[in-house]
Amino acid sequence: MNAVELLRDLVRIPSESGKEDAVVARLEAAFKDLGWKAVRSGRNLHAFLGDGPGPLLLLNSHTDTVPVGANWTRGALEAEVSGGRIYGRGTNDAKGCLTAMILGAAAAFGKDAPRGRVCVAATCEEEINGKGLESLIAELPKPDAAVIGEPTGLQPAVAQKGLLLLEITAHGRSAHAAWGGGVNAVELSAKDVLALAGLKFETSHPTLGSPSVCVAQINGGTRHNVVPDRCVFVVDIRTTPDYAPEEIVEKVKALVKGEVSVRSKRLGAVATDPGHPIVRAALAANPGAAPYGSPTLSDWVFLKGVPTVKVGPGDSKRSHTPDEYLETAELEAGVGFYERLIRSYFAGAARA
Repeated sequence: MNAVELLRDLVRIPSESGKEDAVVARLEAAFKDLGWKAVRSGRNLHAFLGDGPGPLLLLNSHTDTVPVGANWTRGALEAEVSGGRIYGRGTNDAKGCLTAMILGAAAAFGKDAPRGRVCVAATCEEEINGKGLESLIAELPKPDAAVIGEPTGLQPAVAQKGLLLLEITAHGRSAHAAWGGGVNAVELSAKDVLALAGLKFETSHPTLGSPSVCVAQINGGTRHNVVPDRCVFVVDIRTTPDYAPEEIVEKVKALVKGEVSVRSKRLGAVATDPGHPIVRAALAANPGAAPYGSPTLSDWVFLKGVPTVKVGPGDSKRSHTPDEYLETAELEAGVGFYERLIRSYFAGAARA
């Protein structure tokens, strides 16, 4: 099965989050062509390879993409190949990773299969809520280790920041803007926004550094001639394993005057011991690679307690952009990388 042609097939099938059925059907056919027993659960698809007594390794990436968007200079769903690149929505994030995973696993188990089992899983809705992997993982036996396919330039991420979303509400008192008086809630919020610049984190994670804080949205006032009595702003905080969400909330409350509420804290930070066999296998599969900490979210958040690396072909900065692309050389390197990772992981498990 040709990696470039499989990826082009997948890219030509639109699969925005929640609309993955057609691309899952194409993957189901690909699994069967490889001789795998494809198991479909809603818009998730998985297959088990190997039947040895060794550990279970999960290989997972997602089928959904963000919408095409504007400013493309090429057909976003045409999968054009030009200048050594495959263009199209999802080439980089993350159908290229998924293609490479599938064919890397097929190569590993096609000849001299390792002793152990691999579950290859293509899951839905990663771009909006992660419900695909979150629901599938509850149906599968717990893996001993996992690989999340995301574009990292084949550098293994051994830690990933989480997401804590806060809403901070200032309550003022309305009045006629011309006469003054009242209490301006927008001004109260402005003071709180400035106060957040003083939020300090004493502990720095070895690969993720400190949590980051971004005031991302603000909304206050209803009319130009009324002193606003309410203003709400949203704070995006990317967390590290060193701080529980509740601890960060208390730090914020100590700095601001507004009412602090938690919009979301379900996407926690995750990390894997850099000495774990799955990390060593990823490094062995790409000599010269170095483990790092990733600031971006992925379905890894649903694998707490499972040693995991996030790694795949491509560049995260191309994701969600017009003229998104993956180099054909990157795709082919990804196939070989995943095959080597699988073999190295099970060889290490056999020696242990």
